[in-house]
Amino acid sequence: MSGPAQAIGSQLKAGANIYFEQLNQNGGIKGAKVDLLVLDDGYEPSRTVNNTRYFIYEKKVDALFSFMGTPTISAIRPLLEHSQTSLLMPFSGADFLRNNRAIKVFNLRASYFDEAAEQINYLVNERKHTNIALFIQADEFGITLEKSLTQLLANKGLSPSVITRFRRNSSNVDKALRKIKASRATAVALIGTYKPLAKLINRAQLKGVKADYTSVSFASSNELLARIKSSQLLMITEVVPDPFNCSSRLCKEFRVHTAAHPNITIDHVLFEGYLNALVFSKAAQQCPVNFDDQCILDKLSLMLEHDTDLKELFNLNTDKKKLPVFRSYSS
Repeated sequence: MSGPAQAIGSQLKAGANIYFEQLNQNGGIKGAKVDLLVLDDGYEPSRTVNNTRYFIYEKKVDALFSFMGTPTISAIRPLLEHSQTSLLMPFSGADFLRNNRAIKVFNLRASYFDEAAEQINYLVNERKHTNIALFIQADEFGITLEKSLTQLLANKGLSPSVITRFRRNSSNVDKALRKIKASRATAVALIGTYKPLAKLINRAQLKGVKADYTSVSFASSNELLARIKSSQLLMITEVVPDPFNCSSRLCKEFRVHTAAHPNITIDHVLFEGYLNALVFSKAAQQCPVNFDDQCILDKLSLMLEHDTDLKELFNLNTDKKKLPVFRSYSS
């Protein structure tokens, strides 16, 4: 994997492969081994388009699995619509991946709107902030969350004190930091990858900016927290529970399987990749051997309602069917 978000893609792949390795060692899916084909796009949409064309039209894959990133997935929407190839468990909470009949998609993570709602609840209701700045990656990812955060603030009679932007795959944060400091914001909602976010938080500390921070799950809490030297409080929304401390059967199985890979770092992204592979495999096991992708999609759509392990993991029941948002903190 390459690019400034390479650790996210590497962990997603590693998590999926840990599960598929165990699956294949035990006979695969009805005797068929799962072959996970991986290409690197460097978090650049043009490369994602080329890779997706290769997967669909040359490799003739059964499905696209765990594609990462809102701007990259947005770039392949025409391909998804034209080919009707299924997109399974994308690593994005973007609106266009939900309730979109033009594409075949299954999501196994809370939406970005849900993550944004958790952040505004934390910043406004719990931390009592009213002067909140937004630090936004300037692409579809940033636009999606800017819209959600702004709407949620408006619902509370607030608006962002300042909205600052930075270019994807860059770490040029100085101009944005000057605007945030001038706004006297007491909190900053961060939307981006781990390197520029960590740089902003660390630079802000050096410049005397005292603020609380939030970030969505895409940033990878493990990578982001490892780079922060600031003492300021950071809350990160998560779409899977803490893999170290959760107690469900799937959590315990995950820890057993990862114990055989001591060189791999355990984090939320690794766990998400593992769960993506597990859920795909459970659905495929219920389909005929030809593995028609529509059958897999149909089975996936019932998983969260009927699979007892997933219901336990996400604490779902007849009154609570929505995928939850979890939290991590810097301290």
